[in-house]
Amino acid sequence: MTFKDITFLVFVKLDNEERRVNLSTMVEFYRSVGDAKFVIVEEDSSQKVPDLINLRDDDIYVFCPKSSGEWNKCKGYNIGIKLATTNILVFNDVDAIIHPNQILSTANELHSNGNGGMMYPYNGQFLCTNKDIKHEFAKSLSYDDLHKYYPSIIQVNYDDGNILVGHTNSRGGCVMGRRDNLLKCNGYNPNFIGWGYEDDEMPFRVHKLGYDVTRLNGDNQPCWHLHHFDGTGSAKETQPNYEHNRQVAGIVDNSNKEQLQEYIKTWEI
Repeated sequence: MTFKDITFLVFVKLDNEERRVNLSTMVEFYRSVGDAKFVIVEEDSSQKVPDLINLRDDDIYVFCPKSSGEWNKCKGYNIGIKLATTNILVFNDVDAIIHPNQILSTANELHSNGNGGMMYPYNGQFLCTNKDIKHEFAKSLSYDDLHKYYPSIIQVNYDDGNILVGHTNSRGGCVMGRRDNLLKCNGYNPNFIGWGYEDDEMPFRVHKLGYDVTRLNGDNQPCWHLHHFDGTGSAKETQPNYEHNRQVAGIVDNSNKEQLQEYIKTWEI
């Protein structure tokens, strides 16, 4: 498979300059290595993406006006699932960078597995760059300008001033999936509000519904997280809808396959 057989789905709310830089950097990087195409769903009070990115003929852009309240990434991803023109999808956060060879390897494995649900195209390590490394990478768009900072010792909270290892078995940042089987799972759960737990609930539910959820095998690279600061932190406990989202995620924990098959009928994708 090539990048032309893959669709990147990106949900954005560009509420600060760092996120705008991250979106532009991520899109330009994947285009530079594989001529990627995107479905970009923007939720905000006004459109910002068309002024930031040169949208191509094979890109799809959807604007969802929203003047207040928490964003809903799951609804945005579901719009992308419906509109995508390929069966292999990449759910990529605006600030996540994956080695392009791993994107293609994951695409090939999903394509060859008719029961494939979701697959993580990285080794589970979620590495957060500092501002200087992000700007260096944004200027060069060379993956080597991330890899050269790859820490020799990986452990949770390892921080040398350049790289912070936030997770070593992450389910965030980037995940790939088969559109046909994700539609059978009725996509992402739109009952989540704002940030938190949606990256955990979706693969767990897909797996319980009978589809394979795996991680790409081999000696793979991490998910690189481009620096940004939103003033709130990203710990689940700091989010205003933490308890609500925890309860939504708990429905999957406490349900069997038959119960989940009924549960997913309660929302429209």
